Amino acid sequence: MRDQVKNGLTFCLRLQPEQAQKKSMRNQTRTMSLGLCALALGVTVAAQAAAPVITSFRGNGVLVCSNLAAGSVAAVEWAPSPTGPWTNNWAGLDAVTADSNGTIQVSVPMLQVSVAMFCRVRGSTNFVPSGMALIPSGSFVMGDTFGEGSSAELPLHTNYVSAFFMDTHEVTESLWDTVHGWSMGNGYSYTNAGSGKAADHPVQTIDWYDCVKWCNARSEKEGLTPCYYNEAGLTTIYKTGAGTPYPNWAANGYRLPTEAEWEKAARGGASGHRFSWSNTNTISHSQANYYAASGYSYDLSAGAGYNPTFATGGNPYTSPAGYFAANANGYGLYDMTGNVWEWCWDWYDGAYYNSSPGTDPRGPASSPNGFRVLRGGSWYNYASFTRCAVRRNYYPFNTSNDVGFRCVRGV
Repeated sequence: MRDQVKNGLTFCLRLQPEQAQKKSMRNQTRTMSLGLCALALGVTVAAQAAAPVITSFRGNGVLVCSNLAAGSVAAVEWAPSPTGPWTNNWAGLDAVTADSNGTIQVSVPMLQVSVAMFCRVRGSTNFVPSGMALIPSGSFVMGDTFGEGSSAELPLHTNYVSAFFMDTHEVTESLWDTVHGWSMGNGYSYTNAGSGKAADHPVQTIDWYDCVKWCNARSEKEGLTPCYYNEAGLTTIYKTGAGTPYPNWAANGYRLPTEAEWEKAARGGASGHRFSWSNTNTISHSQANYYAASGYSYDLSAGAGYNPTFATGGNPYTSPAGYFAANANGYGLYDMTGNVWEWCWDWYDGAYYNSSPGTDPRGPASSPNGFRVLRGGSWYNYASFTRCAVRRNYYPFNTSNDVGFRCVRGV
């Protein structure tokens, strides 16, 4: 099952001995997973695969809960009834770190045996929204490890990036139209309607502002909190115009990736590689959609021009999202190399790497020339532009039939 479950909630009921019996129930919502297991002392039930669950609550007070996110922090609470009031006054049980298997084991203080006691565990689970991939937290080396790009790709530097979810595919024309159609009746307006060669091809001919507003619309349509607002107080949702939006980084809705998030995701958990795959540092038309030109030793299709599979029917020569299914990267992402450029949140500054913070960088406060960042290369570009380290500057109000995007969400 692939769905978001944040702040997962698991219950366990300890009944009086004469009431002992096995029961189970689960109710899942968009933001909460609820597993209810009625247990007598010493009775163990199997874990439910789709939710965090208390798998054991022994007579000696040892409680085991599994299916939590590895390394996440959970809290154990108790109440005299399923409706509460819930209490967390046990020293050391308000912040318990799940192990690498997503499990916690704690000793719960025992109350009187004649009194029913309900326990619950609050924590995060590992479930991922449909159509997205979990990009785990961690550090990676950002920049051009081959020394073959521009000075804007240097110096090499290490960034720690917090975990996030990313669309496995570039936003397609079909998805764009679905959200766009909904948003037009809910107060949104765009400069560009968006275009696509086919429903399953990436949407293109949309500017940066269109993408930001569309992210908000997608969030609202799915009942999530939008990420972009008209003012620093984060009061009015960004729906129209071309002003600079204020981001709410804590919101659970869709947004554009930061440049660091994009590159970390593109590298797929590997380091020191030229492209988004790690089994080779070469590229060919069997791996990605780009323009193969002579002069690049790592381009095995050099001189072939446009990818012949897609160079039909006139421009743009995009390919269906996820066409190169066998070439997904280590995080399960498609088309991080070629097809269409992808908008990022950041302002562009060619010297930014000299001062970029080492943790969750979100780009400079402004751009010397008013540019935003594009990443990934396209069907129109040489292999050199499809490298993971390449940074392209582009005016946020510009459009092109080789520029699209994909969304991310916080964990």
